[in-house]
Amino acid sequence: MNRKLQWFFLMLVVPALLLFAALAIAQTLPTFTVEPNTLSTQTGGLVTIYATGGVTFTEGSTVRLLGRGILPTVYVNPTALQATVPAGLAAGTYELRVLDSQGLELGTGSLTLTAPPATPHPTSIPTQPPPPPSGRPILTIRNYSVTPDKVRVGGEFVVAIEIYNNGSRAGENTLAIFPGGTFLPVGEQGHTLWALQINHTVVVTQQMRVPSSLSSGVYQLQVNLSANDFEGNHYDYPQAIPVEVTGGSSGTYTGKPKVIIEGAETDPATLIPGEPFSLTLRLANRGNRTAINVFAACASPEMAIPASGGDTVSTAKIAIDDVVTLTLPLIVGNVEQGGRQRMIVALEYGDYGGGTYSDQQNIGVDVNTTLNNQPQLLIEEYDITPDFLAPGDPFTLTLHVTNVGGGAAQRLMLSFGGEGGASLAPFIAANTGNVRFVPQVPPGQMVDVVQQLIVDGTADPKSYSLPISLNYDDLRGTRHSDTQRLSLIVRRIPELQASFYRQPDVLMVGVPVPLSMEVANVGRSLVDVVDLQVTSQQLELQEQESPLVGPTESGASIYLDLLATPQESGTAEVLASITYRDSFNRYQTITKTLEIEVMENPEGTQAGTLQPGMSGAEEVEEQPETFWGKVGRFFKGLLGLGS
Repeated sequence: MNRKLQWFFLMLVVPALLLFAALAIAQTLPTFTVEPNTLSTQTGGLVTIYATGGVTFTEGSTVRLLGRGILPTVYVNPTALQATVPAGLAAGTYELRVLDSQGLELGTGSLTLTAPPATPHPTSIPTQPPPPPSGRPILTIRNYSVTPDKVRVGGEFVVAIEIYNNGSRAGENTLAIFPGGTFLPVGEQGHTLWALQINHTVVVTQQMRVPSSLSSGVYQLQVNLSANDFEGNHYDYPQAIPVEVTGGSSGTYTGKPKVIIEGAETDPATLIPGEPFSLTLRLANRGNRTAINVFAACASPEMAIPASGGDTVSTAKIAIDDVVTLTLPLIVGNVEQGGRQRMIVALEYGDYGGGTYSDQQNIGVDVNTTLNNQPQLLIEEYDITPDFLAPGDPFTLTLHVTNVGGGAAQRLMLSFGGEGGASLAPFIAANTGNVRFVPQVPPGQMVDVVQQLIVDGTADPKSYSLPISLNYDDLRGTRHSDTQRLSLIVRRIPELQASFYRQPDVLMVGVPVPLSMEVANVGRSLVDVVDLQVTSQQLELQEQESPLVGPTESGASIYLDLLATPQESGTAEVLASITYRDSFNRYQTITKTLEIEVMENPEGTQAGTLQPGMSGAEEVEEQPETFWGKVGRFFKGLLGLGS
């Protein structure tokens, strides 16, 4: 009966398991590429999902974040979607699933949300922000055209933009998206350009429709450009194109001014951080009412600051289709990134009807940060004397500081341990403070800065990061600050003592005698001994058995039994080489030298030993016993080596 039940159970369960496995395989979804695949929980952000495995997206496709729900989704093209991930989610790895217009799952992807680093404790070593990438793609719209020139309300038009990569890296996975808003995109609103090389251009066209409810005037058409570099860093470049709309449905004009920046240039053409320049703006009124009380100001304080007076210029009015030129005197700020940079210009104006308008527009300026006339100090290398640092040891730290910039650095102050020496521990300034002063470092020159320090006796053996704060002036008196770090390694030297705890009172040439060596750990810390070797030029040594090496506690010892045959009389040196594993898992060797006295053998070579040039079958001829031979035989009898 039991056998029949077993067969019945197998006939029911096995087909069911096979069916479930087939369904699981059938429901396997293709994996999509998500860029970027890591965001901060503090800010969230925009991600792009690229289709794979022959899957295509439609305008009804949506992105679902498991555990959160449907995300705001923008259809780019049949192979790309963009979704906005909100801030405030918990850190972790999430699964993204793409659904079609019917709610069916098309594929899946992975997204990692990371929490921002915790605020360091006030007493902890300050961390430096990561340096910016050495370069990046910079996408701008160099030229554009609108066909027809003046768009009718309710009609359609085609906009063509020439996208130019003016950066120092190629743009990968480049996208041009017309998100809509004032105007409605017709057809696909996203264009995938893939790679856009440096100094290359590409033309993208998009058909748009003007809503019937729009009134006459000049409106901004939004274009979102984005690209990655080869390291996976993502960059967004939102742009705007003015489009003139005429012919409202009622045939009347609401009328308002629209001031745009039709041209901008700087003198000099290439800007240098810290240097003055003039910014000339050509403002045109492309609206259908006169603009009055027009004000223009630089809204990028990180890019430029006023050279004299305020940072705002104005003109009384700009008539319809008129152009006015305004000039702003400015000074380039502390810009770190060179190349073509974006500067924001804020515009404010009104009309005779009491209306007020404000706008921010972007212009491009060229910045040179190659340090042609500015100082830049670099700690090229440093020396430590002695090379081996241990707790309680004094040492000398020598910095070789080079000015790699194009201008002299004046009144240089170097603070060991950062400002105020807050991060100097576990090192202590010896016989002086932690600050050094250098009057001047000319461009291309090197100076040596010497500081006497002591390692704290309680310091743990490990690698320490020592910050060096450098503060100096350029030729214009502008103060520059920088912090650079050194790595100092503190090792703990084991305290080992070697001695013979068993040895004969007298050693004679040619007489083998037993020796027993002890290596004792007299320090306070454990020593991981991995090998013990004993050598001597005056003694022939044979180990009776291998020593028991390994972790040796404080007060413990390692023993080694030897059979020593002196080869010559006098003071014999025994060299003990003790190899141990230090705190950095590296092998280090300590040598100890022991001395032992060897006497001449009154009988010459011991009977039974080999003379030079004799074979093993030949024996030493027996010599007549002398007085000193009897003395030697007496001592050998005491040692148990003869009678």
